[in-house]
Amino acid sequence: MKSIKRNSIFALLLMGFIAFIPIGNVSGESSKTMNVLLVGNSQCPTIVAYQMLEKLAASDKGGIPIKVGGCIKGGASLKSHWDSGTAKGTARELIANGNWDFIVLQDIYNVQEPLFQPYARLFHDLIKKTGKQTILFGTASILTDFPKGFERQHRIHLNMGRELGVSIVDSSEAYIKYFGTDPTNEKKESLFAKDKAHPGLWGSYLYSCGIYSALTGRTTVGLAFPESIPADVAKKIQETAWAQYKETAEQLKK
Repeated sequence: MKSIKRNSIFALLLMGFIAFIPIGNVSGESSKTMNVLLVGNSQCPTIVAYQMLEKLAASDKGGIPIKVGGCIKGGASLKSHWDSGTAKGTARELIANGNWDFIVLQDIYNVQEPLFQPYARLFHDLIKKTGKQTILFGTASILTDFPKGFERQHRIHLNMGRELGVSIVDSSEAYIKYFGTDPTNEKKESLFAKDKAHPGLWGSYLYSCGIYSALTGRTTVGLAFPESIPADVAKKIQETAWAQYKETAEQLKK
């Protein structure tokens, strides 16, 4: 299922092997597996390559196993994914022919509404035709674009989620929530890689916790986390993601 493009895996080089600390009971009672396709760019490789969603699911008593595939290309937007056509391995081909339950769509950090809206609609229409479900994944913007870029990501994804009637992963707001009021540079940088543009391990884990809740409606509080993340930080990330999921779900109803 995994088709991560080679030119987008540089984020994986920012860290070594990531081991997870299993917390609580491991699920395994259900024979059903949730199959998820992540369509995105270089904000996403760590989530797929290190099986963050799978490991959260495996540690969630009462949850079901998750298997994630990726159609990921560095610098890609939903427009460029759509314009790649329907050749084998493209997002459109994988959506049409894969045995997915959910398609998670992630656009580039600086996308503006005129380019985001039509391609979110096109992908959603294709997903609906194939009987699958759409989730919109709004990442944080780059750190130098804080807070305006974060606010833009929040706004355009919330508006489109309401229009399409789909769940969104509102990571830009989750980042802001994690930062707290009047955050220090150290606090803000803690979620980013050294380039201050891509998520670091903590940021990728926050993304993953948000995606997991959007997929399942379940909290990640108390679930597995990478062992290189301090336990108190992991708990804060989990609590932040769950609080943001609930807040966003309420906003989508308005």
